[in-house]
Amino acid sequence: MVSVLVKIYALLCIVLPVFRKTTRRWMYDTMSRVLKQDHWIFMNYGFAGLDGSEQKPLLEASDEAYRLSWQLYDHLIQGIDLRKKSILEIGSGRGGGASMIEKYCKPGKVVGLDYSSYAVEFCKRNVTREGLSFVRGDAENLPFDNESFDTVINVESSHCYASMTRFLSEVKKVLRPGGFFLFTDFRGSGAVDLLERQLKDSGMTILKRREITTNVVKALSEDHDRRMELISRDVPGFFKSQFREFAGVKDSVVYKKFKNRDIVYYSYILQKT
Repeated sequence: MVSVLVKIYALLCIVLPVFRKTTRRWMYDTMSRVLKQDHWIFMNYGFAGLDGSEQKPLLEASDEAYRLSWQLYDHLIQGIDLRKKSILEIGSGRGGGASMIEKYCKPGKVVGLDYSSYAVEFCKRNVTREGLSFVRGDAENLPFDNESFDTVINVESSHCYASMTRFLSEVKKVLRPGGFFLFTDFRGSGAVDLLERQLKDSGMTILKRREITTNVVKALSEDHDRRMELISRDVPGFFKSQFREFAGVKDSVVYKKFKNRDIVYYSYILQKT
């Protein structure tokens, strides 16, 4: 489930790059204050297969509510063996992705990093598993030693960064040789060429690229009723209409932008060679 505050910020980031860094922490901190329920652990738009050919991940019954959000991660990590590996998720939010990576992928350790201290404290209280930890930090100035991780994951977060080039440099720095960068996010349709150049200039090799806008739209459609129910039940009255708009429910602005391809969504696998 996504937050109005995150998605308002996301759209502003697309059209006003100068807006990104100075207000990012405030936006995420405010979101964490508004949403205190421990079942709000995902913030992404999700992923759904289109023709039944993509195998759905097996989930425990307690995790089925998060299936579409988790499938975005599952799509991203397909073909990458995370077992016993050291994993960093940058932009870990409320911890759902990092927690389920630790649970289902059997890595050696998972570290979730987020800019919001409130989000990190939420994770420490509500998303606890052995081998999983959360730290506060800046994606453009990572607080880790060089070559600390086998895999870095970044899901639907980079559109908020002031400098994509600086972020990619930091990712490369903390990756071990041969390590993977698993990346997925959206951009305005006119900004895709810039993203491609930034990734190619990062010094990492693009192994896989896929446009998944249609998969994201299908996920939003399938998740509409659940999102509406959660907003109705959990969100304070003042925020309800904004949450419905920017959570990507049917007929919202962001949903229409995806359908009209004003915003497009891509996933990438890169390797530090």
